[in-house]
Amino acid sequence: MQERERLGVLDRIVNDKKLLLGTVVLILLLATFVRFYHIEWSFSNNGIDEGIMIERARLVGEGYALYSELPCDQAPLAFFLGAPFGGDVVSLRSLSAAISILAIVAVMETARRVKGNLAMIAAGLLISFDFAFLRESRLFSLDAIPTSFLAFSLLAFVIYLQKKSRLMLTAAGFLVGLSAAAKLFGVLGLLGMIVFILVEMRKQKSGSRGALLDVILVIVASAIPLAAFMFYLGPNDMIQGMVLNQGGRSFDPWLKLSLVAYFGLNLAYLFPLAYAKKTWSISKEARFLLCVSFVILAFMVFQPLVFFHHLPLMSPSLAILAGSFLSESIRFKKENANIDTFKALTKKWNTMPAVAAALFFVTILVSSGLAGYGLLRQNEPPQVQIARDLRGISDPTDWIICGDPLICAYADRNIPPEAVNVAYRQRPDLTLEDIERAIDEYDVTVVVLSWRLLEMDGIEDMLAEHNFTSVLPHQDPLWNVGWEDYHAALDFFQDDMGQVYVFWRGAE
Repeated sequence: MQERERLGVLDRIVNDKKLLLGTVVLILLLATFVRFYHIEWSFSNNGIDEGIMIERARLVGEGYALYSELPCDQAPLAFFLGAPFGGDVVSLRSLSAAISILAIVAVMETARRVKGNLAMIAAGLLISFDFAFLRESRLFSLDAIPTSFLAFSLLAFVIYLQKKSRLMLTAAGFLVGLSAAAKLFGVLGLLGMIVFILVEMRKQKSGSRGALLDVILVIVASAIPLAAFMFYLGPNDMIQGMVLNQGGRSFDPWLKLSLVAYFGLNLAYLFPLAYAKKTWSISKEARFLLCVSFVILAFMVFQPLVFFHHLPLMSPSLAILAGSFLSESIRFKKENANIDTFKALTKKWNTMPAVAAALFFVTILVSSGLAGYGLLRQNEPPQVQIARDLRGISDPTDWIICGDPLICAYADRNIPPEAVNVAYRQRPDLTLEDIERAIDEYDVTVVVLSWRLLEMDGIEDMLAEHNFTSVLPHQDPLWNVGWEDYHAALDFFQDDMGQVYVFWRGAE
């Protein structure tokens, strides 16, 4: 009786236009709130990557040519999207958040087209509170932006499947090309599309010519964004930066635990993968999403380095699949509720709706709980305090070298192009000679030692030779800032900021 009542409530929500619209609006409002609330204080970071992104976008906006004048080991689109905002942290994070809201709309509409209104609601809730995607959406992140464009491309491809529209296939290819132009991982979405088209061609044993034309069309459309950037920036510099400089990265098996954390926080995503055969039978749209999901998952399993912030790329397709799987399971339950003999024959499948629903609610509970905890516990990060003091000892035109570029972003100060990327893993490596050359060329007035700069052998002696003086911890302002008083308790697989020391010319 209670089960029938629950199903009745679901029926009213998904079939009543006003209730359905209200539910969709509520989901989007909640998604917007958890992204924009106190966005100037992130409740979780992705190491120093965000600061590097912001400073690169700032310098691109000031006219520095990416790759040739501004060393870069990533695809270019995100930096050009962020260039008009002058390096403002809140504006750039708001840009990511706004794009992610549009991606949530795309995910919900895709789920509706795949399996109806219930799937739309379920997918919307899952993607809105998916912690990996939510975390990156609150940052100017190199992962939230390509993930969002991938979500747009999934919608366009599903419309192509339903309407046989090659115009929508072209749109899907172009959008997944934009995803790759933001981060090369976006190419995985294109591979998923190609795998699906070829699998369907083999399954149908006909129409091979049309399928091959579709493959060519989606590849050509996806190549347009990167080809345009290559024409503008120069193909040699761009390929060297975003492809060749990504090589040589060591394999770190411990980072594979990021996958455990990702699926542990998103248990509902496991169900359509674990029951891939049943998911495959839902619809051709579900088969397409499975192809995309497995291609991305396989890459994450086998690539040398997997960080938690890489994993949101799986979220759009898995959220749609999980929502569709839940909807299909409930439909199966309702249609066979009074067929005892059939239930006996399919006892295994008859328990599936309850399990799917349980995993769905556990996922929402855990994800929303983490989001709420993060929003309540966040406070002013140390970078803001240091940036405030930096503004007091430097002019807007001064150049600053910093081990945490986010400090310079908060302070509205530029970093020399050669010293922007202070990440631990980069090629070619940042050396003490590079720092010294940047100090001389740009007449750097302040050097902030933290992260890897603090660990660079000989850097303090070199600074002393260039007339830099350190600020002792007991002086005012207080530069020796620890991480222990900053409760960013939701940082997965990230190092602590540690200690920060500031050196500047002209210190008393």
